[in-house]
Formats: sequence, C-alpha cells, structure tokens
Amino acid sequence: MSQAVRSYFGLFFLLVLFGMVMVFNIKVFVVDRPDAQVFSIFRSQAVNLIIAAIAFIAAYLVNVDIIRGSIKYLLLFIILLLLATFVIGTEVNGAKRWINLHFMMVQPSEFAKLVVIFYLAGVICNKRDRLGLLKEVIYPFSLVSAIVLVIAVEDLGTALIIFATSLVLMLMGGMRVKYFAVLLSFALLVVTVLILMKPYRIERLRVWQDPWKYKQAQGYQQVQSEVALGRGGMTGVGFGNSQRKLRYLPEASTDFIFAIIGEEFGFVGSAAVIGAFLAFFLLGGYFVLSRYDPFSFYLTAGIVLMLGIQAAINLGVVTSTLPNKGVPLPFISYGGSSLIVSSLMVGFLLNVVVSEGRGY
Repeated sequence: MSQAVRSYFGLFFLLVLFGMVMVFNIKVFVVDRPDAQVFSIFRSQAVNLIIAAIAFIAAYLVNVDIIRGSIKYLLLFIILLLLATFVIGTEVNGAKRWINLHFMMVQPSEFAKLVVIFYLAGVICNKRDRLGLLKEVIYPFSLVSAIVLVIAVEDLGTALIIFATSLVLMLMGGMRVKYFAVLLSFALLVVTVLILMKPYRIERLRVWQDPWKYKQAQGYQQVQSEVALGRGGMTGVGFGNSQRKLRYLPEASTDFIFAIIGEEFGFVGSAAVIGAFLAFFLLGGYFVLSRYDPFSFYLTAGIVLMLGIQAAINLGVVTSTLPNKGVPLPFISYGGSSLIVSSLMVGFLLNVVVSEGRGY
C-alpha cells in the first residue's frame, strides 16, 4: 500500500508541477510586456501553489471525522457563498462565478464539489440499508439538486460534474436502478431547460456539430484547438514553440491548455499526459476498492469520480468530442480555486488511505 501511496502522490506532484510550467510558458507570451510582467505571473503562480500546498497538507493531517461532523455547517456556508456570487461576484467572460479576494479570485462552485462529496458519503453511510426506499432518496437528492441548480445558472459544466458524481455515488450506495433512471431523466429535462435559457449554450451545441463552418465566429476557439493539436503531429513543435498560444487560442492557459500541450509535445506528449491521468485514476480506484470503512469508501469513490469526470469532460471539449464548456483540466489548468480544491481532494483521499497508520 505504501508504494501505491507514494506513486499516487508522485503522479499528483508531477501533474501539478507540469501544469505550473505550462501555465507560465503560455502566460509569459500573451502579456504586453513580458520583461516587466514576468514577476507578476510568477508571483500569481507561486501564491496559488503555496495555498494549494497548505490545503493539501491540512487535508492530509486533519481528522476526517471533524469534517464529517461539521458537514451541515459547511453545506450552509457553501450555499450562502454560492448565492453571494450573484450579489458581490466578479464577472469574467460574461459569467459571475468568482468572488474577488484581491490576492486571488475564489470560485465557490469548486469548493461545492468537495462539500457535496462529504455530505453524500455521510448520507449513504447513515442510510445505507434504506437508500432503496424512495423517501430516503428524496431529501439528499433535493438538497444536492438545489446546490447544482444555483451553480448551473452561471456554470453548467461544474453543475453537471457534481450531479453526475452524486448520481453514481447514490447508485453505488444502494439506490434502486429505477430511481436512478427517473432522476437521470429529470436531470436531462432540467439541462434542456437550462440550455434553452441561455442562447449562447444553444449556439455552442450548434457550433459543436461543425466548428469549421463558423471558424471566424463562434467556432473560432474550437477550430484553433484542433489546429494546435494538428500542428503537434507525432512529437510536437517543441517546448515553448507553440503558435496558438500567441493570442490565437482563447483560454489557452485554462480550459484549453491540453491543446497547447498537444501542439508543443505532439501525440507522444499528449499520450503521456493522458497515461499519467489514467494511472492516477486507476490507483485511485485501487484505493477505493481497498477501503473497508464505509465512509472512507464513499469519500474516496466520490473524489476519484469527481476528478475523473472533470478530466474526461475537459479532454472531450479540447478534442471536439464534446460541446465547448468551461471546465479546467485538474492539476494542470490555470486557476487558484481549481488547484486548491483538487489538492484538498487528493489530501483527503491519502488521509483516509493511510489513517490506520496514524491511529485514527
């Protein structure tokens, strides 16, 4: 087990380090005066990394039972925080998802992911023998749905990730398949309504079918992503030599960073990154199946599912397999909240895996 833990942490560390290097590599080329702004870029990266490291260490060392016992208060806090974004949130690219703390931008929906995982892990453990009953499913499903709907107003991608993870967790916990089918059908109906509420979401679906038809308009970002991946060929154009990052590809350091990885390192480099993620999630699955404590089982399962679904959606969007949606690539994309929450998740997972050795 100890070797698996070291390997898991090693993969996590390498992915974060690689992400830091790639983000710096991209950002230094898109500022107006690189010579004057390099320090600012480095400082921003350093702040995100330091906070993420502190978050990881805290999650790794804390007694998870403390978090479990405080989950009701954390749920209330995260709901208030999500609602606060509508009032005091900072608008970026037409969406109010962030709260400006001046030293960094905080995205409450990212932290909602972890809170929901803790909540559902506790619910499943408390109702493990009764989740087959409809009345035992309604309340937790309604609460999670309320959180998801608040998030979906401005961030449909994150909302779908949370909802999908929640459904699978509840199914693993004993919810009947017929209830799962009903909830999934209900979710599809709600997603349809949410898409129709925002014209740009309908536009993204239309453009996704043939982005090259709209390559100078709505399909521009998708086309530039495909061009970047195509330019990379087998071995890439070389580290630092990407052309698409020179203001051609929007969100090159965030949601579409994998396209720049593909351009600079080619198919070989892209396959290596995907392979690292696959190894990371396979090890995570091994940890899940090795848990004998019910709460630890569902907590680790939720973390692995959440990160895995998010990574799959990001890669699907970048490769035009899925419609464009603002979802970062875990550990690699630029974004303080995303990195901090991902680090918290890994910290908590490793915490419960090695907790026996610490006498918890």
